[in-house]
Amino acid sequence: MKKLFLPAVVIASLMSVSVMSCSKSDSPSNSQDIQEVETKALSDFVSVLGNPLYSDFTSEATTLDNAVKALVANPTAENQATAQAAWKTVRVVWEQSEGFLIGPVEDDNYDPNMDTWPTDRNAIDNLLKTNSNITSDELNNTDDALKGFHPLEYLLWETNPADYTDAEKNYMTALSSNILSNVKALQASWTDGGFGNEITNPGADSRYKTKQEALEAIANALIDICNEVGESKMPVPFGNTATDADSTQTESPYSHNSIVDFKNNIQGAYNSYTCSYGGATGTSLSSLVQVNNKNLDNQIRTAFQNAIKSFDGFGDITFEKAIYNNRTIVQNVITQVAALKTQVEDGLVPYIQQYVKD
Repeated sequence: MKKLFLPAVVIASLMSVSVMSCSKSDSPSNSQDIQEVETKALSDFVSVLGNPLYSDFTSEATTLDNAVKALVANPTAENQATAQAAWKTVRVVWEQSEGFLIGPVEDDNYDPNMDTWPTDRNAIDNLLKTNSNITSDELNNTDDALKGFHPLEYLLWETNPADYTDAEKNYMTALSSNILSNVKALQASWTDGGFGNEITNPGADSRYKTKQEALEAIANALIDICNEVGESKMPVPFGNTATDADSTQTESPYSHNSIVDFKNNIQGAYNSYTCSYGGATGTSLSSLVQVNNKNLDNQIRTAFQNAIKSFDGFGDITFEKAIYNNRTIVQNVITQVAALKTQVEDGLVPYIQQYVKD
C-alpha cells in the first residue's frame, strides 16, 4: 500500500496517548504450561485462523469474478448491484487478513498487487485508450495502481452500467480475474507452499528459527496494521485541518467503504490476538499472556474493544464526509487505535520476549 506522511495534528495526538501500565505477573511463571500454550497458539493460528480465512478469501474472490463476468455479459443495474455487493463482501475477508500481513502476502507483493490506492484516474483512462483488450496476464506487468480492488471499485461505482464501453468491460473482466489469480496463489502459499508449516514448526526449515520469533512476528503484525490505519489510512486524508483534508486520498472513496475497511483491519488484528474466525476459537496470543499476566491480557482486550467500538461513532456518515464535517469523530478513532498500538507495543511484545524462551 502507499506509504504516506503523518499530519502534525495526529502526531501530537499520538504523543498524548498515555501508556497503560502492566501489572506484575498474576501467577508464577510455569515454563511447562507456557511451552504447551506456545505450540498450540502457533498451530491454531494456522488451522483456526489462517487457512480458513484464505479459503473464504478464495471463495469470495470467485464470487466476485463470476459477478463481474455476469455484469459484463449483461450490464444491468441489478447485475451491477450484485457485483458491488460481491466486491464489498470479499473486502471484509481481505481487510481482516491485514491483521496478519506476514509471510507470502508481504514477501510476494500480494498486498500492493491487489490493494494499492488511491486510484489514478488519468492512468486508468490512458490504459483504456491504449489497450482496449487488456488481459489478466498483461495486468501483471502494469503499475500496481492499475490493478486490484480499487480500479475495479472505480468502474463498478462511477459508471452507469448501460454506459460501459467494450474497453471498460474487458478491463473489469481482467481485474476480477487477476484478483482471483492472486488470491488463489496466496492461499496456496500457506498450504502447498508451506508457510503454514513454517509457523507451526519453527526451526531450521522455517524463516522463524524459534517459537519466540514466530509469535513476535504475529504480534508485530498487530502493530503494523495499527500503524497503517492510525498513521496512514485515516490521518493522511484527514489532514491537519478541514481545509487541507482530501477525500481523494481515502482507501475506498467510490463505494464509501473506507470506514468498513478500517474497522475490519482492527477486527482482523483482534481475531489474530484471540485466534478467532468464523465462530471458531483456538489457543492464542491472548491465551499465552493469560499464563503469567491476566491483567495485561485484559488491558489489551479492552484496548481492542475501545478501538473497534470507536468506529460506531460514525453512524451513517461516510469517512469522505467526516474528514471535513465530523473531525472529532475521526480524531477519536485515531486516538483509540494509537492506544491499542501502545498496548501491543509496550505490553504484548515485551511479554513474549520475557516469557517465551524457545
